Amino acid sequence: MRLLALAALGIALFFSTPGTGGAQEGCFTILAADDLACQPSNCPGTYDAGGGVKFVLSPGLPGKKLLGPPASWMKISLLDGDLTVRELPDSYYLGYARLDHNGAGYWMIGEYTGGMHCCARYHFFARPSPGSPLRYIGTTAGSAQAIDEQPFSCRSGSLYLEDQDTRFLSFHTSYAESALYIPTHYRLTAAGLLTDNLPFKDKYLDEIQTVEAQIAAAAAGQKKPPEGLIGSEGLFSDELGQLLVKRTILYIYAREEKTAWQSLERDTAKHYRADGILPKIRQEIREILREGPY
Repeated sequence: MRLLALAALGIALFFSTPGTGGAQEGCFTILAADDLACQPSNCPGTYDAGGGVKFVLSPGLPGKKLLGPPASWMKISLLDGDLTVRELPDSYYLGYARLDHNGAGYWMIGEYTGGMHCCARYHFFARPSPGSPLRYIGTTAGSAQAIDEQPFSCRSGSLYLEDQDTRFLSFHTSYAESALYIPTHYRLTAAGLLTDNLPFKDKYLDEIQTVEAQIAAAAAGQKKPPEGLIGSEGLFSDELGQLLVKRTILYIYAREEKTAWQSLERDTAKHYRADGILPKIRQEIREILREGPY
């Protein structure tokens, strides 16, 4: 897990190699990738992002409360030729990538939103075809991981970005001790950025096998079964409980909801003296999932 706290020390990003020169990666081509920095020599100033797109960089306002590389603190205006498409507010913008997929051009800007443990998100713009206007197609919800070195992949000819769903990171646990990082996938189209996890069912099932091994190890170290999955302070009684819930969520993302709840009920009954908390846990998980697509 690459936490963005490392940003303050300097992160080696996949953006760090400028001008990748058209590297082919399955269904897409990386046309360019570079760091972004607001130095006195170039900021304020204009950065040529290729394909008729320009970034107007200007220093962010003083008084920032976040943690990150000082040279990355800036404001960015995206121009299609001379037309402003969108202005991104003051933040840490670490780099960008330009891609081609089926004749459509995509520009991604990576943002570090600050703090010792989080967060990264990606802003996307697309040109559906040569000569068509550039459009803003969306921003990812935000991840607790660092900007990934290889976030893109292909499934059935479609272009995807893998990120982390952070909605469960404080689910009956402290953020620092959470194991509830759940992969999520965005499908890129010229019309928009869509959450689309079903094509990656195999990856969720593979992750479940990893968690199963962790569950077995945690159960072997359980000296005395706790009273319940959740302790008196509203936190997981032990590591095992958190792993059981992680497996449950992964099954739900794999669209195996029946197995998700059955396995949670079975193993809670096996490893804890009481399971009366399960209806509440089920309700809480479903309420969180209703906040957005998965």
